[in-house]
Amino acid sequence: MTYSLLNSKKRWAFAMLLSLMTTIGFSQDKYKPAAESFESEKALSFFKVSNGKLTLSDAHKRYGKTSLQWNWTGNSTFGTSNFKILSSQESPLKYGDHFPASPTLQMSIYNETPKKEKITISFEKEGVKKVWFDIELSFTGWRRLWVPFFEMQGDSPEKGVQVDYDYFRVSTSIASGKLFFDDIVFSQYQDNRHPYPDEIVPFIKADKNLGDDHWMPLTSNYDRIKNFKAKPVSAAVLTDLKKIEELINQDLTSVKKNKEQISKLRDIYQSLNLKDNGETILGPPLTFGKEEEYFDKKAPGHRIANELGDFGKILKKMSIFYNREDLTEKKEIEAMFLTSTRYFLDQGWQAGSNGGTRHHIGYSMREITEAFFTMRHVLEANGLLVEVGKSLHWLFNLGVLLDDESTFHVNIDYLNTQSYYHLMLIFMFDNPEMQAELLRAYSNFLSITLAQQNEEWGFKIDGTTWHHNGHYPAYASGAFKEVPKLIKMLSGTQFRIGTEGHRNFKNAFLASRTYSQLYDWGFGNAGRHPLGNGGIQSLKKQFLEMAYAGNPEGTANIDKDVAAAYLRLWGNEDPLNSSIFTKVNGIQAENLSGYYAFPFAATTVHRRDDWAAIIKGYSKYVWASEIYVAENRYGRYPANGTVQLLNEGGEQGSGFRQDGWDWNRYPGATIIYLPLEELEPQTPLIMFRSEESFAGATTLNGNGVFGMVLNEAKGSNAEGPAVKVGFPGRLKAKKSVFSYGDKLIFIGTDISSIDEKNPTQTNLFQTFLKNTGASIATSSETINKFPHETVLKQTSNSGPWLIDPYGNGYHVLSNTPIHIKKAKQQSYHNKYSVNTGSMNKKGKGVTETEGDFATAWIDHGLAPKNASYQYVVYPFLNEENQKNFGNRVNNDKSFTILRADSIAHIVADKETNTTGYVIFEANKSLENGTLKQVSEPALLMIHHKDQNSVVISAVQPDLNFPINDKGKFKNYSDPVNLTITLEGKWNAFPAEFITKINYSGDDTIITLNCISGLPREFTLNKQ
Repeated sequence: MTYSLLNSKKRWAFAMLLSLMTTIGFSQDKYKPAAESFESEKALSFFKVSNGKLTLSDAHKRYGKTSLQWNWTGNSTFGTSNFKILSSQESPLKYGDHFPASPTLQMSIYNETPKKEKITISFEKEGVKKVWFDIELSFTGWRRLWVPFFEMQGDSPEKGVQVDYDYFRVSTSIASGKLFFDDIVFSQYQDNRHPYPDEIVPFIKADKNLGDDHWMPLTSNYDRIKNFKAKPVSAAVLTDLKKIEELINQDLTSVKKNKEQISKLRDIYQSLNLKDNGETILGPPLTFGKEEEYFDKKAPGHRIANELGDFGKILKKMSIFYNREDLTEKKEIEAMFLTSTRYFLDQGWQAGSNGGTRHHIGYSMREITEAFFTMRHVLEANGLLVEVGKSLHWLFNLGVLLDDESTFHVNIDYLNTQSYYHLMLIFMFDNPEMQAELLRAYSNFLSITLAQQNEEWGFKIDGTTWHHNGHYPAYASGAFKEVPKLIKMLSGTQFRIGTEGHRNFKNAFLASRTYSQLYDWGFGNAGRHPLGNGGIQSLKKQFLEMAYAGNPEGTANIDKDVAAAYLRLWGNEDPLNSSIFTKVNGIQAENLSGYYAFPFAATTVHRRDDWAAIIKGYSKYVWASEIYVAENRYGRYPANGTVQLLNEGGEQGSGFRQDGWDWNRYPGATIIYLPLEELEPQTPLIMFRSEESFAGATTLNGNGVFGMVLNEAKGSNAEGPAVKVGFPGRLKAKKSVFSYGDKLIFIGTDISSIDEKNPTQTNLFQTFLKNTGASIATSSETINKFPHETVLKQTSNSGPWLIDPYGNGYHVLSNTPIHIKKAKQQSYHNKYSVNTGSMNKKGKGVTETEGDFATAWIDHGLAPKNASYQYVVYPFLNEENQKNFGNRVNNDKSFTILRADSIAHIVADKETNTTGYVIFEANKSLENGTLKQVSEPALLMIHHKDQNSVVISAVQPDLNFPINDKGKFKNYSDPVNLTITLEGKWNAFPAEFITKINYSGDDTIITLNCISGLPREFTLNKQ
């Protein structure tokens, strides 16, 4: 009886039964797996085969106990209609919809016998073959394939479009053969960036410039290795080779003698679950990026795997244990290592294979590469060195060293994760001729790339280190840990790094100690790692390596600049090297007091003796912060004109601690105070850049001036798709900081927002309280109570003042009430999303935090239109100066604020006879002193040496990045002009950047060629 003939009661009962079956899991989709692991005979019943036989096999398998074995003779095919296509929501997309993704086939194939013949994999709809691709069976072992449907032949879909097929088929015209298949994910959405081409699926990304993804092993690079013909080497070259190889050996040798028992090594080896059946090494899949593949937890089969990074750590332990006196144990370790190596190769980690994807592979390959290098003589004795060497040469793209020099581009990821291993892998060739040729190419590659300044990433002219389209010390530290030992290892040989590359790297390396205090680089440039998560603490060894590598010119065995920096940072705890530097070589610890500008980071650092003020902004070229999927979720404000005051104790010693930190309260920032649920953006990843080009600084005689136009209304995202973004409050402000001697003068004008619910504020400070009784001295009272909240108002012409618990003094000049609060604060961990409930594992399960803090801020009210502020900060006052602070600020006549409006902020410092200018609007009369007007928004400092001579430092802060053919910045500066008009007639000392001097009446008009936001300093004499 058909359904249509059933009476109404039966139809109702049948419908209810269908509903119940669906509810309890008996829907029609129950037997349509999205992933097939071939764990039961039932799975075979859904596959049809012609001219062949399908069986379950345990001869080769990945997840679970069995795989599908296909034996055939003549034209053969097998296939199934029993599969499910996953939607985007069902697919394990790490970043959700942030990066484009498309339906992708994922599957594994094992081949025992290589042959130069092909099989075809296809999908059909209603009996019609729709899409397909071929693979050549020229390999042995496992191969994992990720093939997006839009990359297949036939009627391929557009990127990102859901697919709809009803039959999956594998076919061949090979006379006979045998293959194994496992873990087929018929269709899941996959991040379009990740499926990689290799020797059996070379058609993937055929329309792309594959070199743009530096992680991707490329056939072209591997072919350069295979086709390279080496030349004979001299005795001197052999000597240098042995020297460098021995230095790598020494670096990898454990200082402490290994006292652990062999039983422990046996245990960790057994955890790999490897079995030698005499023909191959069976074991769980050796995976990479498994979190990106769909796995049905309800389906048969267990997701047991060996992850590459963990596997490498086990092999490294073996290589360390191997250097033992007990010959029996040594032989046992050798057997375990060789079995593990054969397993590694059989799992598809061979030359020419990309395993679906191997992006960011450098992070996972460190230990395994070190293990293979250490055991290279064992591998060679057992006939495995060549194959393992080829695998590593492929995976690390060693052949890139032999490419045309025009293709060389500096890359921080490479320097961090691959540069040292490239040097190691040169010694995985079994002949010195290839070693010498590759070492020459390696030295040349590093010499060129380290010298580059006008690349997308790398080391800029100002010493900043660019990654993710911005200055990023957290990534820079990886390069700083690896490159110094490379420079040192190659120094003194004919393979030494070239002068320009050494010099440019040294500039960036030393810059790290300038923008850090004492070791912390501060929250403004922390990327997605705010508060206590970054600095140069771990670079002690590297500073020594750079010092002993000699100077860039190769004329001195010790670099005096680096040695002087080392003495300041670590000299007191290292008497041996301190004695070598100071007593033997006459090098003294440096004094960094001064003012340092890093325009490519919109950052300046004002330093005096044992403290530093790190000043941070952002612009259309420099992003504000990196708010990541599960890191720094509330990091909207750390670059809103912030000033972080750090003493020698760094962040922890200066009151900056994450526990209880209010993410609205970065000191110096102008903000809209938001509930954390609203402060967290809705997008998973945002690195906000405004549309303002004004953010920068100029410096003169150890002092400086910083300015920025803050504009949250609209801008762009520096990472991912180039989309326009903005924040709804449309916060705007013009901000400046004038740094003279031991004081910083803060000015803000044109402060506005449209937020009528949440107040706009400017933060003075937020400091962690070591004890709740810590006092805040003010012009009205001393606050010891906890908790306590008050408003400090202007009571005299001199304005109110206060001193925070760390001895920083604040004198507020504007008639703006100051809110002061001491309280226990509740907050969220930066790696926890309050809106999604997601938590990064690095947060160790902490979601909410609390701590005792003192805070102070200026309130501008709801939706202000033209608010402003003026205040002065005196960092880290000693006890006597704190006691006399009221008298000091009331009588401080050392500076005068000459102007503070929408056109310019101008402050004259009487102690240095210098006037600083932050000029937001061009071609406006300034009406203050020597400078009359400028042709472009600019920052200037003018020092009057005497009545007839001035020194000028000028910056046109527009970095003026050119645009590439994709509409994105090229991350280097093109020149811009700045014309300044001065009162009086002046002559300039010759300077290449002064392009023109004209006179108009009694005025002098000077045109400067500016670039990279760096100061142009020159001297003028009156005519």
